[in-house]
Amino acid sequence: MGRFHIRYWAKAAVFTAALWLCLASAGRILTPKFFINQTWPATATYLGFYQMEENTVDVLFFGSSHAVSHFSPQKLYDEYGIRSYNLGSDGQNLLVSYYWLLEALRFQTPKAVVLDCYLLFPYDRNEALNTSESCTRKAIDYMKWSGVKRAAVNDICALDEKQSAASYYFPNIRYHTRWMSLNEDDFAYKEMSAHYEMKGFTALPGMCGNEEFEPFEENSGEDAEAMVELMRAYLDWIEALCRERGIRLLLVKTPTTMENPARCRAIRQYAQEKGIPFYDFNEKPLYESTGLHLAADSHDNGHGNIWGAEKVTSRLGKILSGEYGIAGQTDHQWEDTKAWYEGVKKDCELIYQTGLSDYLACLDDARYTVFMAIRGEEPAVLPKGAWERMNALGLKENPEGKPGLSYYAVAAGGAAIEAAGSGELATEGRICGGRVSYEIKSTGAGEKSACSIRIGESELSRNRRGLNVVVYNHVTKTVVDSVCFDIMAPAAPASR
Repeated sequence: MGRFHIRYWAKAAVFTAALWLCLASAGRILTPKFFINQTWPATATYLGFYQMEENTVDVLFFGSSHAVSHFSPQKLYDEYGIRSYNLGSDGQNLLVSYYWLLEALRFQTPKAVVLDCYLLFPYDRNEALNTSESCTRKAIDYMKWSGVKRAAVNDICALDEKQSAASYYFPNIRYHTRWMSLNEDDFAYKEMSAHYEMKGFTALPGMCGNEEFEPFEENSGEDAEAMVELMRAYLDWIEALCRERGIRLLLVKTPTTMENPARCRAIRQYAQEKGIPFYDFNEKPLYESTGLHLAADSHDNGHGNIWGAEKVTSRLGKILSGEYGIAGQTDHQWEDTKAWYEGVKKDCELIYQTGLSDYLACLDDARYTVFMAIRGEEPAVLPKGAWERMNALGLKENPEGKPGLSYYAVAAGGAAIEAAGSGELATEGRICGGRVSYEIKSTGAGEKSACSIRIGESELSRNRRGLNVVVYNHVTKTVVDSVCFDIMAPAAPASR
């Protein structure tokens, strides 16, 4: 009888373990993933944080997407040698900031915490946590299970009746409907999660062009806008936690048209009450001394582009090193990602190249696969140096001087697949180890003159007269640029 019971419980234990493993595997597959091929790569941010060597991060950044797009750990290291990590995420409320700070302190001993204050004020009035459930889950789903995560889940579900603790413990409950929309990222988890080189920063390339923005005068206005009560409570806990651990807390508001003097005044009053610093990049003295120009330094009216981020980060570096004595040092975790960061900057700068020759010179990069297709009946006239650049990419068919030419090319690593002639020319294939499909077509002359460049399910060609180019980064799995150079009118600028 005893042996029967032992066998019974052994079989039950094996079954339970197998069931738990299946549920955990299914949960990981079903949980949404936000890697480096997306604008706000929260999954990469949080999984990457756990890969950092313990007690090597001196500064932690927190906040919403305003923080993610303005605080660049690599820039801070390259200029000041300060080791930092950006734990912000899009729509990050103060509850999430607090619990991720608690979680971070299990592994790191930062000297300073920089907190962007945007979500202290009403953001989504219809949500109990001031932001959507999806934003909260992006940040919490990939936190390791510990007492910190259990406390975070308990608080979230106590404050937001629409959320259940069971769905955090068993993500299958929340995400079971994703079975029909799974994509490559859900199964390339190991490969994609290895890319956290940006350490939580998102480099945006756009320029909003808002010339109407004017920073406001320092200490302007008499009124103070009320903070969301719940957000202020969690700010109190962040401040108390930092004070208890001997961490310098810096409150910051990055440049945005969504800020106003009343909010600035409220944060400043709070900072003065607590005896902590507040830096508002929307106030004229700091805005101007940082060298900011919103039209050129912001991706849109709230998020900095990579050039604005570098200015804000550089100024914060001066403050952190000068006023708070945070010393720089050499660390391979930031040394090893310098080249990656420079590559990201190059991706951002590529879209502002307007001359064909200079543009082609930028494409000689092992990270890129370049797709080209010609549309137009007139003979091509290439600007000086353009053919030499094309030839360096591995192209052999010179399109110059050939009217009604049909032409396509796929170039990568100094080798190319190309065809030139008349009538419709088309090909298809796969890149990225066979995981990404492409189709390319060119019809040079006649009423049906057209070109097409499809990657996966997306049409990416501009389908305009001239040389249509699509640049795909097969490391980040993103389309870097889609542009057309009107080589039938060589003086014409690039069009996007």
